[in-house]
Amino acid sequence: MKRAELIKFRGDKSQADMAKKYNVSQQAWSSWENGDKRPDVTIMKQIEVDSGIPMEVIFFDVFNNESLSSTV
Repeated sequence: MKRAELIKFRGDKSQADMAKKYNVSQQAWSSWENGDKRPDVTIMKQIEVDSGIPMEVIFFDVFNNESLSSTV
């Protein structure tokens, strides 16, 4: 399940740019966008602050008991 709000937040920046901003690998950012994994709650909160979109909206699956792999 792709996370459309996270992809929209990234805009025209590359995944590598976003990964650098949040101090993670590009692969980690990609796995978040693809819905394969989720970031640590502190990073989710920072994304919420930076984007102005509630983390419960961006990471809907996490907050609605849909299965995910472990955190990155």
